Amino acid sequence: MKRFFLLIFFPFAATAQPGFSDTSLQIEKILQPWTHSNLPGVSIAISRNGQLLYANAVGAADLEHGIANDTATIFEAGSVSKQFTAAAILLLQQDGKLRLQDDVRTYIPELPEYGAVLTIYDLIHHQSGLRDWGSVAEVEGWGRGTRAYSNAHALQIICRQKALNNAPGTEYIYSNSNYNLMAIIVERVAKTSFAQFCKERIFQPAGMTHTSWRSDYRQIVKNRAIAYQQTPLQLKTLMPNENAHGNGGLLTTASDLVKWAAFMQAGKLGGTAFLQQQLERGRFRNGVWHPYAAGLRIDQFNGQDRVTHSGATAGYRANLDYFPKQGLAIALLSNTSGFSPVQVADKIASLFIPAPPTTASLPLQPFKAAPAVQKKLEGWYRNSKSDDADHLIAADSLLLLAGKQPFLRATDGSYSINGFRVYFTSSGFTRIDPGPSADTVLFLKEPAASWTPAQLKQFEGSYKSEEANVRIRLKATDKTLEYSLAPDAPVVYTPTYKDGFETSGSNLRFLRNQQGKLTGFTISVGRARRIAFYKE
Repeated sequence: MKRFFLLIFFPFAATAQPGFSDTSLQIEKILQPWTHSNLPGVSIAISRNGQLLYANAVGAADLEHGIANDTATIFEAGSVSKQFTAAAILLLQQDGKLRLQDDVRTYIPELPEYGAVLTIYDLIHHQSGLRDWGSVAEVEGWGRGTRAYSNAHALQIICRQKALNNAPGTEYIYSNSNYNLMAIIVERVAKTSFAQFCKERIFQPAGMTHTSWRSDYRQIVKNRAIAYQQTPLQLKTLMPNENAHGNGGLLTTASDLVKWAAFMQAGKLGGTAFLQQQLERGRFRNGVWHPYAAGLRIDQFNGQDRVTHSGATAGYRANLDYFPKQGLAIALLSNTSGFSPVQVADKIASLFIPAPPTTASLPLQPFKAAPAVQKKLEGWYRNSKSDDADHLIAADSLLLLAGKQPFLRATDGSYSINGFRVYFTSSGFTRIDPGPSADTVLFLKEPAASWTPAQLKQFEGSYKSEEANVRIRLKATDKTLEYSLAPDAPVVYTPTYKDGFETSGSNLRFLRNQQGKLTGFTISVGRARRIAFYKE
């Protein structure tokens, strides 16, 4: 274990704080589960106003060779990388070489036309509607981690998609495709590699001497930690053996990340106006704002403004927080999939930014109504955007989601579940997101599936998808469908609403022509909605 800290007082709260040596002991207590030399671990760096206050590393960097993590160990930062990709795009705009409102097809003409302009601004703020290429690759049977994908492969998959998750500029859906395309745009506009552009324009000016892109996964990287996956029985290596980058793929240290946070927040990359663009939240076509900025999430923690992003790639985990008012930056990097970066970062941030006093509030009570009223609401409901199914069950005076979780009574008298307000209508219910965008989703009431074993046979057969570049077979059992993609084991789908089936993480919705004949189905998985399959 190698650590560094300065003794300093933190005037972050109204009362006097203990010296940082005491705070460092509290941090080490939080990191204690990862301190074992026979387990992968964590690296942390904390700075204030650009001054490195604390750096520490625990656990193993390489279990096979018995090498410990230290403060110079290099990890992969997952989606923390996205803020650098966004910064590269903004630099090109400042250079006058592109505009955020430009049509993406100006720079990537091979993209299909979707009947609406898709802008670079939409890419940056995850409102493009582009399906996540990794989710599509999973449907193909070759998910990320099974092939050495490059940005060229990602582009090939993206260009096969004949439809979008949503109309551009109308909905926030996180998709790595946006940031792979941005890396490609940087290369085509700057006429140099994305890695070289970032090195010259971002990493070197910020003093990030241990940072680079994993653009060639076979390249030897000195002091790099090996990433691990915690399985029920043992640890296994889980490295990101791919060349796709821009969405992730940043190789860095915790100390370099807090250098970047201070450099960026001081407006040193491109000036004050540039910083404002980095921190500006996304805006839909209808003028509604949402919290995703330029590769950054803008929110609050314990009543204080926070600029943040987390990341996960293969077995690596990461989180970078910056608190503008306090000038405080906290970076965490780990080489184990068992590490929860956001949860640990919040615990550490609480040492400096305690939760404000709160007044006790009464918990929301279950929404009770006459059993006959609740019984009318019972049944299957289909998400009109993703085809996911929600099953509502009446239990006397209560209404339960999936037979377990009761709907609550919101402060305005409506139903509430998992923080969402729910308003029932004659055709279903409307669910309203509690977040700033107040995203509204319509759930349509559908007849319950009631197939006999003989009726399930109609779904059997061979199906092909041009979008996923794959052919699969469906086989009916007495109560389910088996989705087979050789040589993998079949995936079992259970009936939900009529023509709907689900398994963990995905759903199928079958399509019929005007005569009622089955013609195919769509599959929604992860960040890719309604990938089309047609019956052969």
